[in-house]
Amino acid sequence: MQPKPGRPARTFTEVARRAQIVECAADVIAETGYARASMAAIARRAGIAKSVISYHFADKNDLMQELIRTTIAAYTQFLEPRLAAEPSAGGKIRAYLDGSAQHMAARTNMHLALLEIAFNAAGPDGRPLLASIPLDAHTPALEQIMRHGQQAGELRNFDIEVMAGLLRSAVTHTMVLALRANPAIDLAGYASELATAFHLATSAQITNSQ
Repeated sequence: MQPKPGRPARTFTEVARRAQIVECAADVIAETGYARASMAAIARRAGIAKSVISYHFADKNDLMQELIRTTIAAYTQFLEPRLAAEPSAGGKIRAYLDGSAQHMAARTNMHLALLEIAFNAAGPDGRPLLASIPLDAHTPALEQIMRHGQQAGELRNFDIEVMAGLLRSAVTHTMVLALRANPAIDLAGYASELATAFHLATSAQITNSQ
């Protein structure tokens, strides 16, 4: 996150400390739930005084916003080259699902924490905290992928907004909920089944052969 206008750039040490606090916050939230993830509990996990967190973050809301931004940015940076490497719409959709499973396996607590925040955290205005973060800038352009697939004749004619929403929900909610319920779940297999389901639902070749 860029410093506010008029504020000097953060030092390397400050950036590293903020990253450590965010990581520890994700661990505490994933393990104990959002409600029990107090600033004191996060400070204990980080091995620092609570005042150190207060120096870097105005309050819990500020810390949660940074956790959201950090997780989404890392997830997007992980996915983008994988999607770009696939020439077809179907390949990009499969890469989106496979890449999501890989990132969840590598950064499990970050994804579980994001789910907890989505379900439980509210901003100062009472709205869900996630609603205050501009997520569109960080999510892969699934709508554009599907639109190009339809234009190329690879995908059948369907409501792109509905199908893109289903695909995102299958990852950001269904897959993460399954991971929370069963930490030993085969995420790669889960993603493969989702990819097959979306292929059967969207492929123009399958529709035309019926």
